[in-house]
Amino acid sequence: MTETAHLELRDLRFSERGTILLDGYSVRVSAGMVQAVVSPDTRLCQLIANLVAGFERVHHGQIEIGGRDLSLRGPGRRGVMTIRPDLALFPDMSVFANIAFPLEQQRHGAAEIRRRVERLAAEAGIGSEHLEKKPGDMAPDMCIRVALARALAGEPQVLVLERPLHILTIAGRLGFLPEMRRLLRQSRITTLLVTDDLQEAMVLADSLSVVIGGRELQNDSAEAIFKRPANATVARLAGACNLLPVRAATLAGQTTIHGAMLQGGAALLPRDRTPIGIEDGPALLAVRPEAVRLFLGIRRFDVLADGIIADVMPHGSSAQIRVTLDQYPQGMLADVPLPAPMPLEIGRRATVGWNRGDMHLLAPENN
Repeated sequence: MTETAHLELRDLRFSERGTILLDGYSVRVSAGMVQAVVSPDTRLCQLIANLVAGFERVHHGQIEIGGRDLSLRGPGRRGVMTIRPDLALFPDMSVFANIAFPLEQQRHGAAEIRRRVERLAAEAGIGSEHLEKKPGDMAPDMCIRVALARALAGEPQVLVLERPLHILTIAGRLGFLPEMRRLLRQSRITTLLVTDDLQEAMVLADSLSVVIGGRELQNDSAEAIFKRPANATVARLAGACNLLPVRAATLAGQTTIHGAMLQGGAALLPRDRTPIGIEDGPALLAVRPEAVRLFLGIRRFDVLADGIIADVMPHGSSAQIRVTLDQYPQGMLADVPLPAPMPLEIGRRATVGWNRGDMHLLAPENN
């Protein structure tokens, strides 16, 4: 039985100045879940947030919350609260006043407003010492907490987050992601996250919908999108990925990949790593750097490739190396825990290996 959706976007179509931004897009979000819509097009992220919140009208299709069509409802009558990239906090109002604003609109009494603001602030990790500060006097991550507390004060049926961590640096986003995930899980509100950052979505969302050119390429869990991307575009959006040009041949349901850069020239692919629709012939073999290791003759790997270390990029407790493979000078990226089991010297010959369960076959990019 299909679970009833609390928020549903159905067959949305939208064009702007002759460009199709949405081409029959649909997605369903169950109550209390976090659904991400991911697109590198930031205008599309803004559009979806505006459509759900009511600031733009769909050209075709429906948006429903709790089974009710929102088409004729204005922005303030949808039960939707949004958090935008700039957070849109009131700069001349205190943190307390920012959070209290939706409560005042609902005409709660002063004592009730104070009680709720203090509770929401505490839940969002905002100390009482911050309540009288102005947003401009606070760190960006604290401003995100204020924006979230203010949105929750409106008691929305649906929370829409449009690139909510945009004001943070890349390092700041990575550091704040676990806390943002905790805050969203704590709220238990049906949430639609629209973002251009697939890695951000993979941490925050229960399910992800990747949209390119107005159409959905893949809708799945973070793990499935990371390990079994639908195509090379999705693979790259999810982070660094080795995409080796190979040839595929299937016999009796078993696929063999052939590539000059592989030791022995061929390898067997697990049956669940060959998506439906992949034909015999040119293909791309996707292997994440995290799955590739140096081979020193001790640990066993299903697939090996020989080459020369061309670059070494330390990061924290590990280093990422690029090994230019024999017959494939573009090479492979591999993650090596530090201290490394061998000197990571540029120009040194090395063998890298990975296992069958860590590779996934994709169609060539010209398909």
